[in-house]
Amino acid sequence: MAGKRHRIREAVVQLLYAAGAGDPPMPGGSPSLRLLLEPLEESATRARAKAHLHLQQGRDNWLAGLDDLVHRLAHIESTDCGDTSLAPVRDLFNAESAIHECLEALQRELNGNKSAANLAAQLADTRLHNQASRAAAARLHQARPDFPALATIREEALALVKNLPRYSERAEMALAEPPGELPELAPCRKIQNELTATREAVTAYTDAIDTHLDDLNARIEAAVENYTPERIDRIDRAILRLATYELLHAPDLPPAVVINEAIELARSFGTTDSPRFVNGVLDRIRKASSENPSEPPVVSDDSGQELQNPGNL
Repeated sequence: MAGKRHRIREAVVQLLYAAGAGDPPMPGGSPSLRLLLEPLEESATRARAKAHLHLQQGRDNWLAGLDDLVHRLAHIESTDCGDTSLAPVRDLFNAESAIHECLEALQRELNGNKSAANLAAQLADTRLHNQASRAAAARLHQARPDFPALATIREEALALVKNLPRYSERAEMALAEPPGELPELAPCRKIQNELTATREAVTAYTDAIDTHLDDLNARIEAAVENYTPERIDRIDRAILRLATYELLHAPDLPPAVVINEAIELARSFGTTDSPRFVNGVLDRIRKASSENPSEPPVVSDDSGQELQNPGNL
């Protein structure tokens, strides 16, 4: 849980940083947010590709048989029998051949570069071919050829692909948004849920900070002499806006936790002076807004030295 919260706050700070000094935070659907969530997106894509490959093992066992039927079908049609009702056999073979190529490409990518973009493209192609295969199979079941040789081919084709629905349905569940409820897809659902929750939390934070932005700036101004947003380092300003919002509007978060986490963000993203500066400003804001300002939170730097009341900012 702590790791998720840290990731959310890092994303919020980076979105606030991307905004101008007097501008509201970037909207939740911005390209900046999509970029920040890209690592989770890539993890979700890789997990989906692995699960899909696992669920499709053995799908191509009947391809050779279908290939033989397609050649026999072509020979019969060349005799001008006038019956083309078994075109679905050819369509089914083409779709399943394309799926086979996609699965092989997925396996090569997972064994090689593991590019999420390439995996996503192959998964999208697989879904299209899977839908084409299902449609062709449905037409094959409905076909009623008059020519005896074609009727025989139809029965042989149906016997070959009798287990196809299991594979095609699993493929649809693996490639759907969100992934289906198969146990093999649990890792995909977990990452997808985490991605959705992170996106919603970051959006909620930025929307709330936008709503209270004028007040947050006023609180920071009261704690910093000669304050204007432009005079504060952009990353420090972003951290201060986030932490001030939490001090004022997140009663479930102890002030000491808020300030400590802000200092950690300042260490990660700011300058050498950022942790001390952020701590001092937030401590002043906490005291100004607290009913009992005589009990300041205790925070420290990496060496254990207290960072409270750093003096001139």
